[in-house]
Amino acid sequence: MDSLMFIVLPSIFLAYVVSQYLRNPQARPRPRACKKLGRIPGDSWLQRGIRLLNTPRQVIHRLRFGKVGFVEGLYVYPIKSCKAVQVHQAQVLKEGLKYDRQFSFAEFQAPLRPEETSNSAEASGWKFITQRKYARLANIRIEIWVPDHNSPEYTSEEANVQSEGVLVVRYPDPNHANGSVQNSKAFEIPYDPTAEQIERNGYTMEKMKIWKDEPDALLIASTMQANPPTWLTDIQTYIKSSSPLALFRLAKKHERLVFRNAPSKEELGYQSVVGFADAYPLHILGLASVADLDRRLSTVIPQFTTSTTLRFRANIYFGGLDAYNEDSWKLIKVGKQVFEVPCRTTRCELPNVDQYTGQRHRSEPSKTMKNYRSIDEGAIGKACLGMQMIPAAELGVINVGDSIEVLQTGPHFYIKQ
Repeated sequence: MDSLMFIVLPSIFLAYVVSQYLRNPQARPRPRACKKLGRIPGDSWLQRGIRLLNTPRQVIHRLRFGKVGFVEGLYVYPIKSCKAVQVHQAQVLKEGLKYDRQFSFAEFQAPLRPEETSNSAEASGWKFITQRKYARLANIRIEIWVPDHNSPEYTSEEANVQSEGVLVVRYPDPNHANGSVQNSKAFEIPYDPTAEQIERNGYTMEKMKIWKDEPDALLIASTMQANPPTWLTDIQTYIKSSSPLALFRLAKKHERLVFRNAPSKEELGYQSVVGFADAYPLHILGLASVADLDRRLSTVIPQFTTSTTLRFRANIYFGGLDAYNEDSWKLIKVGKQVFEVPCRTTRCELPNVDQYTGQRHRSEPSKTMKNYRSIDEGAIGKACLGMQMIPAAELGVINVGDSIEVLQTGPHFYIKQ
């Protein structure tokens, strides 16, 4: 019997592996000379929601340091409005965390009739898209693969090494089971393509409008090309876009300048910049603040059974402090990294999209937040939750578990775009 089981169990396992490969062959190859960084958010203390501040990490932290804040989760969003990648450590750059919002999908917009605009050049062109319009972007998963010095394939001439790694993008197959997340296809793009890779792949520089800015960006692919890649037409079908679609990458030295609430160049030591994030380089949010919102939601809509935490797409989630402690922060230190905290985060209706399913609720949590979080006189009628941040001139790294020291507090007044 034992010998039979020795034969049968491995056979069953092998059959399962083969079936998974055949089911999704595009998902299986491992990028050359690379290792995977971070992971897609799954089941953890952070994802389930922390309604009481008593997670094991928080208890240990309190015993060591007393009641101080600390980093509970770090997240980057390589393609704007697509699924997050959870990391344990992040390099801080002037435009935010490395790998964060370096790519964005965009639609081509043109006036319906020439008489509808006095300047068609201003009214037409590529414009970024988000879950505000296309909730299904939440189901596009990103994997970050970085050069692996221990890989036998690693050499300085390897293309994946030269591009600082690759992104593997997985999206639901629109032709299978109505775009089920369980049936995905995948494609691979260089993270930071070299000049040679840009020329070989036919990438071009184009304007891409994001809010009031229109920076030059690297056009990776568009459905307006003679032979657009299948993955792009698939995604266009999956998100139900009827306009030409493109994928852009942030171009070096073409970051957007940040003014409004940001410290001046003289105060900060450099001109604050941002990539494809909406307004500021980083976003931080307290888990106790989200837990309070979840409690309020549970009395209004019982079917909100999972935490809304990931709906707010923050870079840093912190624990250890009371709800809304962050509202008055002006200057903080995370580990050894100092951040300016120029303003609160005003909330649109994007958090109404469930980040696990890509489905949009008609009104919540936006409606509940507006009832009690319209707290900034510069943003009347807008709910505020979380804070925007700008790195100090000295850049470093931050880690999960880093303590948060509040260096300065004060009033805030949000300046609109």
